[in-house]
Amino acid sequence: MGNKNRPDERVVYLTLRKVFKGPNARVRRPSLIRKLIIGHQDHEDIAALISAHNIDTLCNITRELLTEQIFEATLKAKIRFPEVFDVSPAQSADRDASDAEAARNDAKAIEDAAQGRQGVASDITQIEADTADIFRAIAPYPVAIPVYLPFRTQHRLLVKVQAIMEQACFEFGQHTMPDVLRKRRWDCPESCELNLWAAEFLARQSMFSGKGPGIGKLVAGLFRSVADIRHTAVHRLRHRARGIEQFLLDAESLVILLKNDGGLKLIRKLRRDTQLAIEELERNKHVLISKFEETLKRIDAQRAELDRLEQVAMANMVKEDGEYRTFTGTNLEQDIECLEVEQYDIGQVF
Repeated sequence: MGNKNRPDERVVYLTLRKVFKGPNARVRRPSLIRKLIIGHQDHEDIAALISAHNIDTLCNITRELLTEQIFEATLKAKIRFPEVFDVSPAQSADRDASDAEAARNDAKAIEDAAQGRQGVASDITQIEADTADIFRAIAPYPVAIPVYLPFRTQHRLLVKVQAIMEQACFEFGQHTMPDVLRKRRWDCPESCELNLWAAEFLARQSMFSGKGPGIGKLVAGLFRSVADIRHTAVHRLRHRARGIEQFLLDAESLVILLKNDGGLKLIRKLRRDTQLAIEELERNKHVLISKFEETLKRIDAQRAELDRLEQVAMANMVKEDGEYRTFTGTNLEQDIECLEVEQYDIGQVF
């Protein structure tokens, strides 16, 4: 049933976090904790943990971690187990390189979609395939792969942000350029897409000179980024999470520039919520990488032990083969000597 020695809390967290997630992360009742742990014995690492330690001790430690909400939020887990979330300089460099490559691929996909090139979908598929090859070449571990939001979530988020910005642009246009609205028959926010607003604003950059102190980006670059938000949403382009976060920063900058307080409040909340979600994804990924590397270390140790056993087995085989050859040779020599004696005796008779 295992010993009663207290297991490493970090190992317990890494092993059982796949069990105590979602609603299970809020479980506190000892009987239910035990039931959940035992119910997942089909996982090899959980079975090994149960086998190595007393189940009661394991349940008590798990309950302590649950009570402290370690399973509920990776931020609390990071405070409790900082070493789990540490990224080595080499891993950080790999991640930066892959993120930069992903950013270039994202930019190319948006450019292709915006220009309406033939075969955009196949181009994007090829870009994703090329990116996967790059990831494999950069590092042997998946730490280098950038974090992505679920595509459904990304799409709904960008569609919402696009609608808020189109509303802000329309309200701004009503006050500052009503002639353009009449000429183009833009009589509601839905009548003009975001990229068209960006083009109109680019043509009238002088309207924004001296506005928006602290925005931190040239107005022309801001409008191009805003248009890219539309292209990404409309053409269903998958974008790395940090790129989505930058889109939201640019969206926030736009509504500040347009002095739309209602839109600013909405986008600022979306940006903060998205930032928290991305940080949660990144911390979770670091945990998975840490666990993966621990597994690799065990595999390497097992491989080294297997190599040692193989060498021992080979040496024993060679040794036993030599001993048996010596034994067989000795027997054969004895037979030869006996034959010589018999021949000598026969010669004496004649």
